Amino acid sequence: MTRKPQQRSIATRARVLQAARDLSRRNGLEGLTAEAVANEAGVAKGTVFSHFGDMDGLLSHVLLERLDALRAGASEGPVPGALPPDPVEALMQRIMALIAVITDSPTILRLFLDNIGVTKANCAAEFVETLDALDAELATFLELWQGSDSLQPALRKDRLPSELVDGLIAFMIHGAILFKSHQITDKAVLEARLRRHVEAYLLQA
Repeated sequence: MTRKPQQRSIATRARVLQAARDLSRRNGLEGLTAEAVANEAGVAKGTVFSHFGDMDGLLSHVLLERLDALRAGASEGPVPGALPPDPVEALMQRIMALIAVITDSPTILRLFLDNIGVTKANCAAEFVETLDALDAELATFLELWQGSDSLQPALRKDRLPSELVDGLIAFMIHGAILFKSHQITDKAVLEARLRRHVEAYLLQA
């Protein structure tokens, strides 16, 4: 039986996305081109753009796997409903894990920065939703920390958790740029520097 056009379109889109994933695993993201993906998937170059708009649209779907893996590993850092014994350490684990993801290549860092604040038209909605979910999980953790009378060190209470998240994102982006521009090449040194900033920013005087 001949498949309906919609079914063929869904299958083609899935084949293109899988080709992009396979190529990125083998060769990295920097060499990922529409031509290479089209050849790998056995489709025309125009088919890639018809399904994903542009290469950033396609890459945002590829990167979803990495962001989803980061969320799945949330048990190693701050998670909703959990109050770790050392909240600063838990927070730094999450910050450094995200820095590791977005500094894996210049493409990932650029795509991440492009979608902070104003989302590019062709980016996967799930990509942006995952970034928002990471922010929301962090805000929930900070809210629990603020509300705890026993967790030490105490978190400042003169700002909303959402406002504190904005500042932490700024620190994280700054750290990612320092690392990717080779101003700091040792992640342990970077973490120690960011920890000092985070403690000065978050902790109650």
